[in-house]
Amino acid sequence: MAISSVKNLPESLQDVADMIGISVALKLVAHFGGTEIKFPKKPADDHPILVALGKEDGKAVCELLAGDFIYIPHGRPRRSVRADVLELERQGKSRAVIARLLGISQRWVREVANENPPEEPDLFS
Repeated sequence: MAISSVKNLPESLQDVADMIGISVALKLVAHFGGTEIKFPKKPADDHPILVALGKEDGKAVCELLAGDFIYIPHGRPRRSVRADVLELERQGKSRAVIARLLGISQRWVREVANENPPEEPDLFS
């Protein structure tokens, strides 16, 4: 993801980039993209956020977002995956497995799978 300024980041990460730095926001995307996470007020030293970002940056982010649930976008451009999602569902794959196979979030799989298909014309009218 080529990010040259804070305004190019998803809105949910702009405060992090403003206060702590773009590199920390991008690390969040790299480690937690496509998931919603809760930032603890006082994380243990082995908390996944501290492990991923390092103690200093991890604690700074947790202090900034203490107690908040934040969706961390995966940062990839949206593309049409409807056919892939529907085919994998027909094969009996769970939405979590589909998300991992396609490299998209489980939330996006749910949205795509629940879209109303386009109406087909009535051929007999």
